Amino acid sequence: MRDRPLRVLFVVQGEGRGHLTQALTLRRWLTDAGHEVAAVLVGRSQERRLPGFFLEKIQTPVHEFASPNFAFDRRFRGIRPGRTVVRNLLHLPEFQRSLHRLHEAVQDVAPDLVVNFYEVLIGLLYRRAKLQPPLVCIAHQYFFLHPDYPFPPGYPLQRRLVRLFTRLTAPPGARKLALSFYEAPDLPERQLSVVPPLLRPELFQLPLDRTENFLLVYLLNRGYADDLIRWHTRHPEIGLHVFWDNTERPDGWSPRPGLVFHHLNDRLFLEKMARCRGVVTTAGFETVAEALYLGKPVLMVPVEGHFEQRCNAYDAERLGAGIWSPRFELDRLLAFLPHYRSPSAAFRRWVAQAPMKILPHLTASALRPVA
Repeated sequence: MRDRPLRVLFVVQGEGRGHLTQALTLRRWLTDAGHEVAAVLVGRSQERRLPGFFLEKIQTPVHEFASPNFAFDRRFRGIRPGRTVVRNLLHLPEFQRSLHRLHEAVQDVAPDLVVNFYEVLIGLLYRRAKLQPPLVCIAHQYFFLHPDYPFPPGYPLQRRLVRLFTRLTAPPGARKLALSFYEAPDLPERQLSVVPPLLRPELFQLPLDRTENFLLVYLLNRGYADDLIRWHTRHPEIGLHVFWDNTERPDGWSPRPGLVFHHLNDRLFLEKMARCRGVVTTAGFETVAEALYLGKPVLMVPVEGHFEQRCNAYDAERLGAGIWSPRFELDRLLAFLPHYRSPSAAFRRWVAQAPMKILPHLTASALRPVA
């Protein structure tokens, strides 16, 4: 048995909000159990800044490094695959330097365990270097490697590509924890376990019986803002609270009465979610899971060209969490509201098992001999 607390290093893919909030939750669980998260390494693109709530709450040294990310169109509405490939190829020397920095960080921190939140560079580093600390990989994307995962019909090329990329983030020998909306069989022979979502503890303190006359919107990409403004001119009687990472506009910017754009603020976002009529989001796993827990119907609008989000939307719609749309058609959400039957009770029971499902995998991995 281990006679001392674990010393853990986090490596986080910083695109969007989901992996960052998962890292915050797991850090809290580990420190509450007496372990130490010694450092956090976050991969991100130049276009995005780390949100203030993450830097404030992580309470651990944070180091950023350049990492492959998606390239969006000029209106910041959708992913452009060709531009993504070209841009990442042009940044290969920078990514090579990031690999060197990651290697140095693992050696300097000397952790008992490395936890990877879907960052591809740490997966590639483990493939080419003989690193001693065991690696545990946590993300909902690892469910893509499970034979029971319900991919949306069609998309054969996208399925192969997303599985290939997911395998690159988790090299052979790494334990994979697949975050899921529901239970599915573990696959020990593939070192793959299906576990509940890593939801923030603040969520569990919110009321479950509040509804006010506004919709909550999370925008990963600012290019959809004009669509929302046009919609609100037709529906001024319904409030809209929109959260985005566009710092070119002031926090609380209100282009018209009843429509407010907020900078990313995790606490305010959850407070608004607990009170809203419904949630409109670009189909990120974390936001959908939070809405599902609170019993709020969701309109999921996958980012154009983002197959992972299309998968999230399909999976959540099958579960009854809401409906998906290729566009921000808020009228569809209004029409759906009277027919919504919340599956939240079963989901809350599943979420309650998260610490006991996840933490033992980490301690078991730290005790496992390194091949």
